[in-house]
Amino acid sequence: MERFTLKELAMVTTAGLLLFSSSFAADDTSIIGREQVNATLWMQRAAEYRIAATQIYRLATERLASTVAAPGSAAVEQQQTDPAALASLPTAIIVDLDETVLDNTFYQAQRIRAGSDYDEPSWQLWMQEAAAPAIAGAVEFLQAAARAGHRIFYVTNRECRVLAEYPADPCPARTATLRNLQTLNLPNAADPGALSLRRERPEWSSSNKTVRRAWIAKTYRIVALIGDDLRDFIDRPDFEVRQAELMPLFGTRWFLLPNPIYGSWERGITADACSADMSRSACASATTLKRYAALEEHPPH
Repeated sequence: MERFTLKELAMVTTAGLLLFSSSFAADDTSIIGREQVNATLWMQRAAEYRIAATQIYRLATERLASTVAAPGSAAVEQQQTDPAALASLPTAIIVDLDETVLDNTFYQAQRIRAGSDYDEPSWQLWMQEAAAPAIAGAVEFLQAAARAGHRIFYVTNRECRVLAEYPADPCPARTATLRNLQTLNLPNAADPGALSLRRERPEWSSSNKTVRRAWIAKTYRIVALIGDDLRDFIDRPDFEVRQAELMPLFGTRWFLLPNPIYGSWERGITADACSADMSRSACASATTLKRYAALEEHPPH
């Protein structure tokens, strides 16, 4: 077998990577979403992910009888509420849905195989299937929380959009999501107000969930928050300012699940990578470049 020096091997590898890269660039769709493969596979196939999710929900279940039951609130929207008024309210737990309670990696896998990224039409079709299974540990925790007397609120950024296929339904996403939750036997999902979607009301147009948490906080003491994105707990800029104060909430009243596929963390890195006149492949290339540029090779001094 022919032997290569390290320098020659490096040259061969570099040439191969350049050829590999140029072959992707020649294809308008193959570049899109390909960097999501490992993240999606990890969530679908790794025992480590299932263990991590189960571990978080097990901790949240243990906290039901201690921290969660203690006086006070998990919501920053209730921090200025009079303690006596707060104590008089029934208790509630707010959970995000996607990648917190519902596993949508199958949708992500479909998009990767199609050489495409997330888009609203395909996402709406996936929601209509109402087939997302539960994240490990989620059902058991929510049922335990309901038995402990807490009202569950499902606060999601799934959007209400009128679809031509369902002209009589003002929010097909809600109908399908509720069907999915009921299939999984999730507690009080069909109760009035328990499930809230983005744009379901005019004042709920933002992806920031503060307005909906404040709406729940009018009638319930929010004792725990569960999500996969920092914005399920507080807006990112606010967290940066109040980080030292808020960190103790994680693992006590705030429970954060891992999601390496997407989130506000990633959008912060790739913001402004694309312009309106870019093709899909050009946008994907620009986004990839911003990701690589954001990598840190050395620890801070």
